[in-house]
Amino acid sequence: MPDCALVISDKANKNEVVDCIIDWLEQYSNKKNYAQFIFNVSYKYSGLFERHGLKYGEHKKKHTYVLDLTQVSDVQNLYAPKRRQQIRRAVKDGLQVKHIEDLHIVFLLVCQTFKRQGKAIDEKMVKKILFDFATSKNSFAFATVKDGEPIVAYFCIYHNKEAFYLLGGFNEDHKHIGAGPLAMSACIEHAKKIGVEIFDFEGSMEPSIEKYFKEFGGTKKNYISYERTGKLGQVAVKLRKLIKG
Repeated sequence: MPDCALVISDKANKNEVVDCIIDWLEQYSNKKNYAQFIFNVSYKYSGLFERHGLKYGEHKKKHTYVLDLTQVSDVQNLYAPKRRQQIRRAVKDGLQVKHIEDLHIVFLLVCQTFKRQGKAIDEKMVKKILFDFATSKNSFAFATVKDGEPIVAYFCIYHNKEAFYLLGGFNEDHKHIGAGPLAMSACIEHAKKIGVEIFDFEGSMEPSIEKYFKEFGGTKKNYISYERTGKLGQVAVKLRKLIKG
């Protein structure tokens, strides 16, 4: 999930709310009936949790890249020259970007990409996100099309003034260096058009994609991930290491 957040009333005492969350976190994470327990503290609140004395067990410093869409009128001015050049190349070569409502396109390309990369994916959960949760009021998707064939698709969700990149996939048989940047730029431009102020490239600390997202001009934001692994999880980690050799 990109941002599993509590909705806190403006009238609430935020210090009391944080204290309650910390109490719950420390009590629940000591239970033994889980394989893995992960609680991410958004970069917006990490400092507040630290000041309230959250005692970390196994924790990691993670990061994401965030675009402030209020900085410029033309979002492409935020991109690295390399990305702008790739977008121009895609347009010159006849690629088109389309706002898509058929999220089966996203599902198929995402599944193909995960399978090709040898990564596991919870197809049932992805289907719930795309076909049960997503509506035109909380999400949007864009695809780059070549000769009528979707070759890249990106799916984003949004709430209030924030949007999060969530899912993406591409067709290995119809690659183009500008297909991804063209679709991502369309997502960012659309987000600004509908009044979004912050665009979060959630998951952008993943080494294989960090550089790609970084070159859209985002600012690096650090956050804390509180993690503990139960006995079942420890066994799973050991088996994974044995399988990988």
